[in-house]
Amino acid sequence: MHKLDRSGVAAPDCLDGYDYKTQTWDDFGNECKKLLRAALVQMQGSPGVTTEDASEYGVRCAYCEGQIFHEGHIEHFRRKNLKHHPELTFDWHNLFLACGSKWHCGHYKDRKSAPPYDPEQLIKPDEHDPEDYLYFHSSGEVRVRDQLSAADKLRADATIRVFGLDNQTLAGKRARAVSKFRQMKSEDFEEIASWGDFDRRKYFEGEIEATRWEPYATTIKHFLQRT
Repeated sequence: MHKLDRSGVAAPDCLDGYDYKTQTWDDFGNECKKLLRAALVQMQGSPGVTTEDASEYGVRCAYCEGQIFHEGHIEHFRRKNLKHHPELTFDWHNLFLACGSKWHCGHYKDRKSAPPYDPEQLIKPDEHDPEDYLYFHSSGEVRVRDQLSAADKLRADATIRVFGLDNQTLAGKRARAVSKFRQMKSEDFEEIASWGDFDRRKYFEGEIEATRWEPYATTIKHFLQRT
């Protein structure tokens, strides 16, 4: 899970043409949906990614950071059904692009068998910085940060549980993303360790920047920061 910046992306004007009082998501037209996907891809992808089908490099799920295939899933952070937040059905600030997994992320959060949860207690990646709450270990495990306040710990725990971020398949994918760095030859690490603090820091900063749009980039980042 990584921080997203919504401020630099304009909401599609066509969203204003829909009213939750008289329309549902089923009424949402394909042309507006195409424009919405393009805006979400712009928010969640690397600079220069513009295609609506999320096929260009760098578009990652707003929750698990996995690669988005095909068009992705337009996800309502707060549920849009009548029992929850129908008023947010067409609200730009309630919409993200997520992977299509049923075992974690958006579909998992809103599955019929899901236990009740309070969306106000979840990490919302365009409002909170997930790295303040979560640590992604090179083993693939996601952990709650140490020394959080009780409220922040509750938010971190709830986010992992509700989005299924501790899913074992997902953990395996995170671990594989780091594997190319973990498999570096010992002599490579010895050489890097022999460098001065400035050169060593700049090297790892460069690696973090080079991988920042790859799937599970936060796991890679956290591993390199501790190396």
